[in-house]
Amino acid sequence: MEHEETESFRRMWARAGFRAEAKAAWAIAINIWKIELSYPLSVLWFIVMPFLWFIPMLITGSAVAGGTESAVLNDLVGTRDWVTYIAIGTSIIGLTISIMWGTGFSLRREQNSGTLETLMSTPIGRSTLVWGSMLHNLSHGGLGVILQLGAAIIFFGVTINAWGIFPALGIIALAVIGLQGVAFAVTCIVLLAKQGWMIVEFISSGLLLVAPMSYPLSVLPPILQYVGMASPLTWSVEGFRGFLMNGLAYQGVVQAVLTLVILDMIFFAFGALMFRYTERYVRAKGALEQF
Repeated sequence: MEHEETESFRRMWARAGFRAEAKAAWAIAINIWKIELSYPLSVLWFIVMPFLWFIPMLITGSAVAGGTESAVLNDLVGTRDWVTYIAIGTSIIGLTISIMWGTGFSLRREQNSGTLETLMSTPIGRSTLVWGSMLHNLSHGGLGVILQLGAAIIFFGVTINAWGIFPALGIIALAVIGLQGVAFAVTCIVLLAKQGWMIVEFISSGLLLVAPMSYPLSVLPPILQYVGMASPLTWSVEGFRGFLMNGLAYQGVVQAVLTLVILDMIFFAFGALMFRYTERYVRAKGALEQF
């Protein structure tokens, strides 16, 4: 009996490869969902949250534009329908915040629960802990996108081009790669600074500020326009909205996709390398359990 248990443990420890890591990441994601769904107020907040961002912008836009169309917006981006422009653009806010904050603080939550050291000693890649949290936050934020767009279509007359839905999902997939690179960097900040929420707030707020979610990039000061063009979130928003508003006729597709792919590779490589060396440094210093 003891030999069988030892052999079973040895086989479990020897598991490796993408399939094993994917299973572990999926198990982590499911576990986070179970914890969240056990608190009804969390579910209610998840449903209400997207509208708390969109409705104030809708009210402000109505007061400023005096209707559902804007000649100024048409001169800037080629569409008068500012309601659809803002509704589609801001729908990604929840997804962005969910990945950056939820994934970035995933290891901190495990540390506060006293389970981080145990997880770090399991036979899975260290980055799999972050990927598992990302899978949860992707589904969490993705459902928020669907809820906001669905409500905007039903209650506010927003229209989307059905032919652009699948290409827009492809843009989201590319966006996740770049955002995951940012999430790796955020995780490093949290591991080193422990209570590094001030830095994370600065990074997330900065990315949201220069992303053309509720206004075109051209209305920003020149220096912020350059910063925005260097952010994968900017091109994710442009591509996502471009496909949903114009379908396959979206003229900026080549520029948006190529730029997004290049920025994804840069951000992901930097974030992954930063996480790799930071995690090793923190473990070598014995700082995993330090608060």
